[in-house]
Amino acid sequence: MRHFVNKPAFLLALVIFIAACGSSTSPATDPPAGSYTATSFMTSGTGGQRNELLAGGSLQLNLNPDHTTTGHLHVAASSSSPVLDADMAGTWTVNGNVVTISQTADTFVRDMQFTLSLDPATGYVLVGNRIFSGTQIQVTLSRISYPYLPS
Repeated sequence: MRHFVNKPAFLLALVIFIAACGSSTSPATDPPAGSYTATSFMTSGTGGQRNELLAGGSLQLNLNPDHTTTGHLHVAASSSSPVLDADMAGTWTVNGNVVTISQTADTFVRDMQFTLSLDPATGYVLVGNRIFSGTQIQVTLSRISYPYLPS
């Protein structure tokens, strides 16, 4: 018994299969995906301006290709506020050039929209700027690594 193969359909399926396999060096499809660290983190309000990084603070945020987030926020104590440590576990979405983080930790990160911009050195930066109860928070997150899809 002879079997016939629809050659155009077979070739199309083969091309799709090969493209889907990729390799370990194929970049993730979402441009914002990657590991970010705060390179600028300023707060200002009635008590003055404070460089949170120089005060001992940090923000590490990983935007995983599956749209989950991991990382850590540390804000050093000040005369009016205790130390803040928060887990950045959650999810992220992108709409145009705006990245939004959803998470259970009650921090400014989940209430701030981050603008995605190209940066010649790191590829991308996320910039957020918003006023919360009279305190302005300005943060720039620079991408320090870029994820790759598994083969």
